[in-house]
Amino acid sequence: MNKHPLFRSIIKILGFYLALGLGVSTLPANAQFREDFEQDFQQQCQRARQAPGANLSERTEYDRRLEQAYVLPRQNRPSLVGCDLRSADLRGANLGGVDLSAANFSPKTSVNRAIVTEVPANLTGANLSNAKLDYANLTRAILANANFRGARLYDTNLSGAQIVGASLDGTFASYVILYGANLSGSTLSLGNFSSARMTGADLSNTNLFRANLTLADLTNVNFNGANLSEADLSGANLTGAKLIETDLRGATGVNLQGAQLCRTMLPDGTVAAPNCVVTDNNQSLEARPELF
Repeated sequence: MNKHPLFRSIIKILGFYLALGLGVSTLPANAQFREDFEQDFQQQCQRARQAPGANLSERTEYDRRLEQAYVLPRQNRPSLVGCDLRSADLRGANLGGVDLSAANFSPKTSVNRAIVTEVPANLTGANLSNAKLDYANLTRAILANANFRGARLYDTNLSGAQIVGASLDGTFASYVILYGANLSGSTLSLGNFSSARMTGADLSNTNLFRANLTLADLTNVNFNGANLSEADLSGANLTGAKLIETDLRGATGVNLQGAQLCRTMLPDGTVAAPNCVVTDNNQSLEARPELF
């Protein structure tokens, strides 16, 4: 019998997330409450759409109403769950600790005199430390120099995103989608990227010290100059990956079949293809395998 209240709370939480996806159709039956609640939700999202430099980490009346309506335990993090933030301008905004689960930051398409343009969300330099971004859509978002330290990025879609020079140290990013994303110069040390999907991503000159990359899809990833020392690559697919001057010392579970090696520091400290020749082809370093 003691488990019943907990079970009811879980059902209510699940109902809330479902409600946002279905246009709040499963909110409490009172029509006026439902209308007021939806209006509060839209206002909560609206304040984040054009808020460069704003502090969005503070709780609002909407957050309190949300907890009261669903008898939820008090949360320290404000909620922007499910918000439509396409093309939002959040440069330098403080989103530390904010719940952004299922938020949509994908580009917004506009048509002007038959000219189709896409405006991506801009979160350059934003503070997303300890934020929750599970299932969020950040496709092609601009996240240069953003702070993701300690954030949750479970199954988050960052395909084509510009994440240059960002900090993702200690992030939980299992199943994150990074197809074609640019993370060059970023730090990802001690992060959990298990089962991540990174095909074609640019991770050149990144720091992945002790990162968890188990079962990750790393096909055709650019790891040139990256630090993968003591990383766990068990079950990871490195087919076609570029590992030119990459540091793999102390890494575990490394399968280099199909990878491109050139002056690569192997897990045992030896150097693979120390005399290889690297050519500059359209600013993309490529080793000549015939000289390995």
